[in-house]
Amino acid sequence: MAVSKKWASSISVVASSLFAFIIVFQIPLFRVECRNKTCESPLEVISSQLIGSEVVPSSLVKTLLFPGAIAKSLLLRASPLPTYHNLFYFYHFDHHLNRTTTTPSSDDHLEVFAGCCLCLLGALLSIFKPRRLTFVGTLLIYWGLLRDILLFHSSSVRLYPTLFLASLSAFLSIRSDVRKIIHCCCCCTTTSKPLSKSL
Repeated sequence: MAVSKKWASSISVVASSLFAFIIVFQIPLFRVECRNKTCESPLEVISSQLIGSEVVPSSLVKTLLFPGAIAKSLLLRASPLPTYHNLFYFYHFDHHLNRTTTTPSSDDHLEVFAGCCLCLLGALLSIFKPRRLTFVGTLLIYWGLLRDILLFHSSSVRLYPTLFLASLSAFLSIRSDVRKIIHCCCCCTTTSKPLSKSL
């Protein structure tokens, strides 16, 4: 029992850290239209809505986007390192700042937006304790994107394999569920040994 708790704790910590890395550094998980641009990560979807609605200060949005912008510029190597002031231009969010520009609403992607919010909140809370918010958020994203693909035959929506990796890491970050899986595997192995000996 103590071994299963130790393994579950280690797997949960690694999985939650991987999920937080994917969210904070904006690893592309999908492709969906958000206002006048294409978003590929939960933070981009959230930032697009926050900038357009002007609910929170732009400085908070820039703080959330900055780590991913540095990572993207280092990986691409073609674009210079973005600064804190031109961050919106790096993400092509500059048209959101123009009040005269009319942007279409994203009411048809409410599930995706809600899932992205849960993923971000779960990734931030996983620093203290992993929660089920991350896994529920990935399921909502799956539901919203698959609905657009299967029901509405949207050609602008794409699912990347990294979304499955994020979902798997979100599930494995739940320590109680991982402990149950390890316990079931241990029970199966212990019950199979006497059967093999009797045969």
